[in-house]
Amino acid sequence: MKNINKYLQEVDEHIKNKNYNDAFTLCNNILSINSNNIEAIFKAGYCSYKLKKYDISMMHFVRASLLEKFNINKAIYKYYIGRCYDCFGAYKEALEYFKNAYNLDNSNKYYTLWIGITYAKTAVNDIDYNNSLMYLSMSLGSEDYLVYGYIGFCHFQLGNYNKAITYLDKSVKLKDDDYLSRYYLGNAYFIIQLYDKALEHLSEAVKLKDDDFNNWFSLGLLNKVIDENTLSDECFEKARNIALNNDNIEESLNCFIKLADYQNDEYLNYLYLGICYAKLESYKDAMHYLLKSIDINNKYDNNYLAYHWIGYINYMDSEYEDAVKYLEKSVSLNSYNEENYMTFLWIGDCYFKLGNYKKASINLKKSLELKDDEPDAYKVMSELYLKMGMKDKYRHYRNKYKSLIKNDDTDMNDFYNKWNDYFQDNYYTIENSIFENEVLKQKAFENKIDIKKIYNNALGFCNECNEDIVLDESYYNAKKVDISYFINFLFQDINLNDLYNLYSYSTEKK
Repeated sequence: MKNINKYLQEVDEHIKNKNYNDAFTLCNNILSINSNNIEAIFKAGYCSYKLKKYDISMMHFVRASLLEKFNINKAIYKYYIGRCYDCFGAYKEALEYFKNAYNLDNSNKYYTLWIGITYAKTAVNDIDYNNSLMYLSMSLGSEDYLVYGYIGFCHFQLGNYNKAITYLDKSVKLKDDDYLSRYYLGNAYFIIQLYDKALEHLSEAVKLKDDDFNNWFSLGLLNKVIDENTLSDECFEKARNIALNNDNIEESLNCFIKLADYQNDEYLNYLYLGICYAKLESYKDAMHYLLKSIDINNKYDNNYLAYHWIGYINYMDSEYEDAVKYLEKSVSLNSYNEENYMTFLWIGDCYFKLGNYKKASINLKKSLELKDDEPDAYKVMSELYLKMGMKDKYRHYRNKYKSLIKNDDTDMNDFYNKWNDYFQDNYYTIENSIFENEVLKQKAFENKIDIKKIYNNALGFCNECNEDIVLDESYYNAKKVDISYFINFLFQDINLNDLYNLYSYSTEKK
């Protein structure tokens, strides 16, 4: 017991200094001595949470919850299980655990705060937003900038823009470096046509986070409305570059749809829209927008990418003659691009399938000259020589292909074996029920355009306004925005607040 108390003191010191790995290791040492030490289990779960190992964190909190007798501590375990579910994006389960925590301890405002936040994140109608407002109003005194920020957000979605401004302004005064508070505050001013205020806050949002598409897009819309067309184009260009670098193709697609709607004379919007559709294998839509980008941009030296992707689509559709036509056009407009190795590979494969072995060989060799470790080029080349009856060359290219793909193979069994060894070395046995959870199994958002129309169609913000704002009828027919792209990041420091210091582990504290 003496050693355990010493270890627990060291754990506290490590946690105080944010040395969560060392603290976690010490917790495991304690659990090797006494596997039912609730304090060590709790702190191991907390350290796992801070290390973003949410599945491991949940297992510890579930274990602690089964052993704990005191409701105030059980509530904390439920709260952290809810936070883990929240990090997995399992908001339904998260809400259930936050409510469980609140039922066990209705004096803790963190629980009502997170119930309110989760309702706001998952809201699909006005009832959900009003539920969020009810719980958020009970949370003042916990993290007030978050409370005010989410209350403002809910009023924004309900169309209560003046109320939204009131609460978002309070949030900004408490924490002036939160870009999303500024973003919504700027958009609320934008909607009620107080453009100076809108410009102030949207500009500040861009300064605080200059890699966010929505910040630049809203600022571009605002500048377009106030006839600052040069600035508007610059903002749209920033937004386009951010969308272009987004690894999530569906999110990029939605961004380019917005840009194409409100900057419809820019061929790049249609080009990238077409590329997104091509990557999503929606070839009909892709072809439509790629051809539209070529139609808008008559400077053919800039259209090589459009021709490249049109050729690719025809190649995937086995339209080899059309594929060759467009792919060769692309190469002729951009002959110095090192990435042309794939274009030459596709051209070579097209000629091979069309029976023109000479041109197939020429283009495949060009591909290998640009990139000599592309397995598919060797594969097609081997098939070509086999067809031509040149067995020695067939074997040469076939062996090269096999050696390259062997080097690329990943042994997933090795990965799982290492993980299993790591788990067995570091964690005690826990109820199998935690592994049955589906979330854990699957773990692994005309020159001047009318302002109301912009917000109805471009941002799609909430259409019901309960305050005295005079808008035309089309405004009230707007659809609500899909906010899944950025709702998870609403108010930046949301994951910094925790209940570690509220945990009670002595009889006196309990």
